[in-house]
Amino acid sequence: MNPLVFARWGATCADFRANTGLSQDGALEMFPFLRDLPANVVAVLSGKGFLVFEEGFNFVQLVREYVDQIQARYCCGKCLTGIKGTKMLQIALGKIARGEGEESDLALLERVGAILDEAAKCSVCQSSGELVKDGLRYFRRQFIDAISSGLPEQNLSYMAKISAPCMTTCPCHIEIPTYIELLQETRYAQALSTIREEMPLAGVTGRVCPAPCERACTLANMGKPPIPIKVLKRVPADYEMLHNLPAPLEKLPLTAPPVAVVGAGPAGLAAAYYLNRLGHPVTMFEALPAPGGMVGVGIPPYRQPREVLTREISVIRDLGVDLRNGVALGRDVTIQALFEQGFKAVFLGIGSHKSVPLGIKGENEGIQGVFSGGIDFLRALNLGLNVTVGDKVIIVGGGNTAIDCARTCLRLGSTEVHVVYRRTEKQMPSDPREVEDAMEEGAIFHFLTQPVEILWTDGRMKGLRCIKMELGEPDASGRRRPVPVEDSEFDMEADTLIPAIGQKADLSFLSPEDEIEITRQGTIKVDKHTMMTSRSGVFAGGDAVSGPLTVVHGVAGGKLAARMMHSYLTTGRCAPLPDQEMDEILQAVEKQTHILVTPRPETRLGGRDLQKKLDMRERLSTFEEVESGLSQHSSYIESSRCLRCFHLVLAAVKREDYGAAGSRQ
Repeated sequence: MNPLVFARWGATCADFRANTGLSQDGALEMFPFLRDLPANVVAVLSGKGFLVFEEGFNFVQLVREYVDQIQARYCCGKCLTGIKGTKMLQIALGKIARGEGEESDLALLERVGAILDEAAKCSVCQSSGELVKDGLRYFRRQFIDAISSGLPEQNLSYMAKISAPCMTTCPCHIEIPTYIELLQETRYAQALSTIREEMPLAGVTGRVCPAPCERACTLANMGKPPIPIKVLKRVPADYEMLHNLPAPLEKLPLTAPPVAVVGAGPAGLAAAYYLNRLGHPVTMFEALPAPGGMVGVGIPPYRQPREVLTREISVIRDLGVDLRNGVALGRDVTIQALFEQGFKAVFLGIGSHKSVPLGIKGENEGIQGVFSGGIDFLRALNLGLNVTVGDKVIIVGGGNTAIDCARTCLRLGSTEVHVVYRRTEKQMPSDPREVEDAMEEGAIFHFLTQPVEILWTDGRMKGLRCIKMELGEPDASGRRRPVPVEDSEFDMEADTLIPAIGQKADLSFLSPEDEIEITRQGTIKVDKHTMMTSRSGVFAGGDAVSGPLTVVHGVAGGKLAARMMHSYLTTGRCAPLPDQEMDEILQAVEKQTHILVTPRPETRLGGRDLQKKLDMRERLSTFEEVESGLSQHSSYIESSRCLRCFHLVLAAVKREDYGAAGSRQ
């Protein structure tokens, strides 16, 4: 990596300009995220501090650019301190940069910086005051030199983006603090518009997202309950739906080249939505009888009511997106045929709908009561097919699909539902809140337990032979590998088995003529920056590329692909955009969530679970939604707790390397 010259990151300060005994290896120990920064970065300023990588770099120019960006684009205008304070900093720094400053300007900068640090409403303007004070403390000589001779010419470009720990952790980078503040002001339409800029499925993800943003919330890292970001996201979507309000989205003229989207799951819906917003006529092809993908057929309605998904898909269709259900790629149409029909680009968002087998004795014997997989079980049920389960059910797996199968079987009348998982409860990849609900509803969990054989008589399942496991050495994922305990086999009585250990993409429709490369993991190979496959004009995203992840990851992949497809079709180029490089920088500098952005005390108490849940006696007799969301009053209380810790991240990059790929090694 380029040598670190100076850093103040959070409360850690490291000066490598003098012989202080600090080494560059020591820098990586203090700031491990430096490895993830692009190689052309010279300096970074943010609400968490600053990093300088080039000897002789002029900090005055960097902090001046930071304040200029805030004044020009990011000052919200909601507090006089922020408006006036950053303007005063901008004027004083401008004078100094031109060589017209005076010694008294340094005192002014210190005084105004202190006021902003103490009194600005949010971290955007507050951080500018703190960084000006840092500059005067650590680079005062540069300020004094600039007063007399101005700033030297620097061959640099600047990239800037607003950020917050929650925003960066969100795969879709939704402006979370903005919509939360709008909710506090009960401006629901504007809040939903803010969400839709980055996420067209607010009602869906407000229910089923695993909410990594909440783990990054500054309040959580201060030891307090985080803002309930996920549930707050559904508030404006539910308001629009329950009041039957039309989505305030303008129907645009579709004059750009036409595009085909294969798959109407989260990735496909997102790609279609953003391509439409960019002016492309979009036709979607969905193999199933109804759109929605895994959201529609893989998530039970007690978690994801069908009317919410239907509403959000209808919003997309009303914009002019043509949807054709029951059309399968390979069976009814080919990639080449789509191009021959006049589509100029194709997006593949086919999901991961193929169950992974257990690989145990008896699985392929056609035994009655043994399902092929959890996804197959849920799909059949959600499509209205006749699905029967027995009294004693065993689910194998530890993900959300396994938990969904368990809770579904309880609602179908099973008297005993057992979940068998080969690792510990802490290692389960499923949402802990879903596990807690399943336990409350009566599901019985068996951890560190591995199935080895299905027991059956006369073609019917009668039980499952298992073996106890213990944790051994870590595997490739970093988790300790479960290993069998000798002589610990035991039998569990059951008449139904639902394997739910994973799923993968079914790519059997692809032929050599399609020219689509497949990875060793059985996913579609794409350029991670452009989402283009090995065939020019064919893009892909979602679970078929990443493997099974979440709805929000699928939307993020579809959105990025839409932007790349638009660039490819309108400019003839398909290359990473400058803000993708900035996103890479943001991912690095926001990685250490324990480094807080100008932390302040919480102004309103809250943080308790304000969602109402369906009574337990009613839950198991219906597929009605369990969680009701937040009331208007609860929404106000929780949104009022937000610390507004979004901040500007500014990166100085070498101009000749601008946009180049690479990382610090």
